[in-house]
Amino acid sequence: MKKYQTKQREQLMLFFGEHRDRQYTIEQLAYNIEGIGMSSLYRNINLLVEEGLVRRSREGSRKFLYQYIGGGDCAHHLHMQCNQCGRIMHMDSKIAESIAATVQNDSDFSIDTAQTMLFGCCADCKAERKDK
Repeated sequence: MKKYQTKQREQLMLFFGEHRDRQYTIEQLAYNIEGIGMSSLYRNINLLVEEGLVRRSREGSRKFLYQYIGGGDCAHHLHMQCNQCGRIMHMDSKIAESIAATVQNDSDFSIDTAQTMLFGCCADCKAERKDK
């Protein structure tokens, strides 16, 4: 099937490019991107997920979060998300490999790195709290 570079796809890619370190629900994307209808948004987001440009992760039982990963090696390492500002960071691959190996060895459980997010507080938010 031929891919078309539609205006809606361009708008979506531009938004994701400017917000690489965040995840969004479909509703948040629709709210933040002017002129893109829900059917267009669903169609484009599904294509971007299939192409490996956007990662979909589950939030609760019925909602999904979407994050631009740019087709890189993003699916093969762990991520960290700040509970305060919401920023998503890539974990150093050696640390992630060590964590995955430890879990595998200690509990015979394999971590799905494409779906795993560690939550905590980033250095910027920690510094901001100390300043107050």
